[in-house]
Formats: sequence, C-alpha cells, structure tokens
Amino acid sequence: MLGRIAGTVRFTEPLSFYTSLRIGGPAEFFVMPQDLNDVRYALAFAEHEDLPVVVIGGGNNMLVSDRGLQAVVIKLEGILGRAEFRGDEVAVGGGMPLAALIREAAALGLGGLEHMAGIPASVGGALATNARSLEGSVLDLCTSVSFLHPDGTLGEYRPSSEGGGARCFDLPAGAVVVGCRLQLVRRPPQRIQENLRLRMKVWKDTQPFALASAGYVWKNPPGDRAARLVETVGLRGKRVRGAEISSKCGNLIINRGGATHADVIALMEMARERVETRMGITLQPEIRLLGAGVASVFETPALELSASR
Repeated sequence: MLGRIAGTVRFTEPLSFYTSLRIGGPAEFFVMPQDLNDVRYALAFAEHEDLPVVVIGGGNNMLVSDRGLQAVVIKLEGILGRAEFRGDEVAVGGGMPLAALIREAAALGLGGLEHMAGIPASVGGALATNARSLEGSVLDLCTSVSFLHPDGTLGEYRPSSEGGGARCFDLPAGAVVVGCRLQLVRRPPQRIQENLRLRMKVWKDTQPFALASAGYVWKNPPGDRAARLVETVGLRGKRVRGAEISSKCGNLIINRGGATHADVIALMEMARERVETRMGITLQPEIRLLGAGVASVFETPALELSASR
C-alpha cells in the first residue's frame, strides 16, 4: 500500500525536523501525501499493520518522545497544503499553514482571520484542536469541513448558524482533516494589514518568537489563566538543562538548545506539583504528549505509543 503513494514515504524519519519544539525521535513510517488517495493508502496501511496514525500538521502543540513513535505519521503536503480562492470563498487544504492562508487572503483584500495571526498551526490542526483566539476561531468562518474516516471514506461537517455561542467541531476518532471551505470578508487591504500589524505586535511582546516552543502547555482552568498560576508560584524562567519555562509567558516551554522530552516533562511535573500544592488547582495538559515515557506521565494513555515492539 505504501508503494502506491505518489508523495513521500520515509522510514525512521526524525520527528525533531518537523516539530516546533525541535524534539522527537524517529517515526517508524513517515508519509507526506500529495492528495486524498495518498492519505487513504496511508490509513489503509496503518489499519493493516495495526499501527496508530499521528497527523502532525505544522508540528506545533506536541511533545514527542525522543524514543520515537511506532506509528504512521502523516504530514499533509501537495494539493492538501494549498488554497484556491473564488470570490470571497476559499477552499483550503488541511496542511496549509494558517499564517500562509492569512497572508494570501490579505493580498486579495480578504479578511476575517486576522485575529488568528501568530497562532502556529496548520488549517487542519487549528480545526482538529478547535484553536481559538479571544475573537474567535477558523471554524467561525467555515461553511464546511472535510475529513477522511479511518476506512478512507470522505466525511463532511457543516457548521450550523443556529444556537449561538462558540462553534465546536468534534473530529471523529481516527479521522484526518483534509480541508475546509471558508467564507471570508472583503475589506480594504490597508485595513487588513493594519489589523495584522497590531495583532503581531501583541504576539511579539508576549511570545518567545524565534525560539523553539510548542504553544500553550496547559489548559486554562475555569476563571483563571494557566500562565498566571505558573508565574505566581515562581517558575517563570525556570530551566531544566535545555528546556525553559518562558520568561515572557509562564504557559510556554521553550527549547534553548539540546532539550530532550525528559527536560520538558521535568518542567511540566514541577509546574503541576507546585501549582497543585500552593494553589489547589490541578493543571491539565493542552500540549499533545506522544510516545513512550511521555504520555503516561500525565495520565493520557490514549496517546501512549510504543517506541518498539
């Protein structure tokens, strides 16, 4: 089945090349599909070999074990990483970086996604994780979301405008987001660019740009912010070898160089224990924990993947 894939297939491919934390051992099977059929072949192979499937998108919001993953790892490319504009509507592949979509849309005078600028994710990743800014999400502009079930059949989700409140998309278990359609808003290009400049200024003032990080580590507990809790217990800037809790934001861990998954886990354990002891709040991981020696630490067995048979 892998031999039928038109895209790229690699074996024991280091995932540190593809994760924003620059941490991660080899994937047993690494596939960069060029179209829907390639994704189907990869899913069929995983089913036949009884292997889990991991979609990494932009490689953000995940900590991968240095021992690697005995899995079929999929990174969408080709037509699944591009956008096609028709008037105010755009058809987007799930592998397209959110930043690239916002940039291409802005050049055509199409806005509506400026509030998502700075969020490091692919379009599919943003949809699968329901990534949001304070102003909303990609799903708010979606007219449809397309995904492949594990058996290769194509599914579609059409958000309802009824009921009000924030939209939320529950991706079926084992499915892969392959694209969506968005209804954007036509605006003067200079207004879009000004919105983007203001948004990026906020991000540059609060996020450790140019450093390897994986987005927010902890979910915000009800009525509070995880960053505030970690900072309150005195862990801003705390280091364990190559890993550091950001001095700009307590809910980010950065790789200063040479950090391992064990270094990041050590910081996470320290933050969770100290916040629980001093504040009475148990932090829950926002970051995806993948691989042996990583997932089980915070009681996430569904993401525990063996490093070897």
